[in-house]
Amino acid sequence: MTQILVVDDEPEMLEILCESLKVAGYAPVGVEDGVEAVLAVLKQPWDLILMDIRMPRLDGINAMRIIHEIYPAVPVITFTGQAGRGEMTQAAKFGAYTSLLKPVSLTRLMEEIRTALGENGEIKKG
Repeated sequence: MTQILVVDDEPEMLEILCESLKVAGYAPVGVEDGVEAVLAVLKQPWDLILMDIRMPRLDGINAMRIIHEIYPAVPVITFTGQAGRGEMTQAAKFGAYTSLLKPVSLTRLMEEIRTALGENGEIKKG
């Protein structure tokens, strides 16, 4: 089963994303900040990571930079409701597969996940 790490400091969003991924047939695990995300990556490999950009302790961009040093092949989809375009550009610079603005529709998010995982018959970016 496809393992997806979901990283968001908003408990409600984390729950919605994890439940939606379960319904779609994925095996999500949710954590609440970038430090927890890095620790989760140290424990096991993930097929994909969904990561909020603005979080306490360690933001999504810096967490992604560390994660890509540990596990460079993992696709990371970043999302945010508060970051500006500059932060989304910075996320792309550090290896984000794509960056989405909140609120993102679950349909669009699932399409991006399937594409990043190569489930649409398309070649993965990165």
